[in-house]
Amino acid sequence: MHPMETIVHSLGSLAAPMALHVGTDDLPFAEDFGAPGVRLKLLAADVEGGWFAVRIRFAPGVELPPHQHTGAVHAFTLSGEWSYLEHAGSPPSKAGSYLYEPAGTSHRLKVADHNTGETDVFFIIYGAMLVQDPDGNVVAVLDAHSHLRDWPNALRAQGAPVPPIIEGGRVRYTNGEPQ
Repeated sequence: MHPMETIVHSLGSLAAPMALHVGTDDLPFAEDFGAPGVRLKLLAADVEGGWFAVRIRFAPGVELPPHQHTGAVHAFTLSGEWSYLEHAGSPPSKAGSYLYEPAGTSHRLKVADHNTGETDVFFIIYGAMLVQDPDGNVVAVLDAHSHLRDWPNALRAQGAPVPPIIEGGRVRYTNGEPQ
């Protein structure tokens, strides 16, 4: 066997799946997740890769505390309207809007008071959200690890089943044998 064929053959059992699927409508929301009027479902989390994906529904008028992102954020708004209080001149995010936030951004997310229903947003968040008090002190760190811990605990507390989600990462000890 050619050396390259040996490498490909031995990697065959370690190949990643072609795709992983989570039906977001099939997952339960954790109610009042971190704040009243915030419903969250965790779709994927990769502690080693340092990112997580969530779908959050906000009640009209919800305002999140100030926070800073250590990594980039991608947001796609499915319904409703929201904006950042610090950026009054920027257009609000509405259904169909895509928003990119570079690492290091700080802001307070505010959901429009005039919304008649929930604002529904899909976020992919890299790194952590550093939640701050009014003096700028970090009072909470929200990241892939905290969501993998807190979302299932919130569902259990509600009496809801904890469904499977996509979890990244493959770091482990190995003796060189395919697993």
